[in-house]
Parts: sequence; structure tokens; C-alpha cells
Amino acid sequence: MIYLIHPDIKSYKSFVINSEEARSKLGQETMFHFDPRPKPYSDIWQPLEIEFDSLSSAKKVVMPDITTRNGRLFLNQHAYDALHTVLDAHGEFLPITHKDGDGYLFNVLEDANTNGALDTKLSTCDEYGDVQSVVFHEDKLKGASVVRTAFDNYQGVYCSDRFKILVEGTGLSGVIFSADLGTIYPPDATAGSPAKH
Repeated sequence: MIYLIHPDIKSYKSFVINSEEARSKLGQETMFHFDPRPKPYSDIWQPLEIEFDSLSSAKKVVMPDITTRNGRLFLNQHAYDALHTVLDAHGEFLPITHKDGDGYLFNVLEDANTNGALDTKLSTCDEYGDVQSVVFHEDKLKGASVVRTAFDNYQGVYCSDRFKILVEGTGLSGVIFSADLGTIYPPDATAGSPAKH
């Protein structure tokens, strides 16, 4: 089974990449902080100092072990230690610093469009271009722990059962997994059932 990884913004902070910092370290022409396409950066990478902030109105949010934004994963050292062996073949670890320590941005380079893993017949958008459903040919993703697709403009990070089980089994915090690949919103465990009339 394939899952969409959502940031848990109700309980955890999200990372922010300062455009001036990105341009001063990676060159004035860089679009790393805006452009989610799976483009390698390790050859020009200089560790960025990133910030963390709340993206919700929740009063108490804490640092995550792992989170996602713009098609990339943040991993603290604990998350890196737990996940680097399953992620290594599918992207690049880009070292970063933040006020509470060090970590990595994992730039997912596994592209479902290049290996024919996106089911273009069953993946759909509405009349406004918003993604309604994303469907993969799972047999073409064998061995891929994480993947992205141009179908959602490379915004989402999708993962395998193996990756989900490893994140949950090691107690890493900061993300929510959803089997509904067509929604940009994470499932809300606090939402009640619809009222019966």
C-alpha cells in the first residue's frame, strides 16, 4: 500500500527556508526554497540555517523528528539514524542547521513519472486543476521507500508500507500517514462522525 505523508501541523512546527539564506549559499539563481521538482543539489550544497514555526493556530507546538513541506522531508538526527538506510537510494540528504541543532532535508529524487509508476488513467484532477485522486502502479514502485510525482507538482511525498511501519515503530513524531492520496489535508483524528438526522 502507498501512503501520502502529511505534516502534523496541529502538534508540530514546520520548517521555513529563508530565500536570502538559500541564495547566499546556493547562488543567486537558485529556486531551491520554492521549486519542489526532484532536482539534485548535493554538488552545490552548503548547509542552510533553517527556521521552524507554527503553521496552525495551536498554542503549543513542538519540534518534529520528521516533517514534510514542498516535497521534501526534514529529519532530525534521531530520524536520520532510523531512516537513512531505507531512504538513501531514493534521494539525497542535505545537511542543515537550526537554532535547536542539526538535521537534514531529504530531497526525494524518486519520480513516479520517469518509471511509469503513475497510473495516468486513474489519477484525476477537478475542473480547477486540483488533484482528486493519485493512483500508482505499485508493482513499478517495488523497493521505493518514498516517491514524488509531477501530477501534484511534486508537492507530496508518498511512501511505502515499509517506510510507514519504520517511522511508527521507531516512535518518530511530526507526520501523519493517509491512504487517501487525493487530499492535501491530513486526516483529523479529533473530528467526530457526521450527525444523524
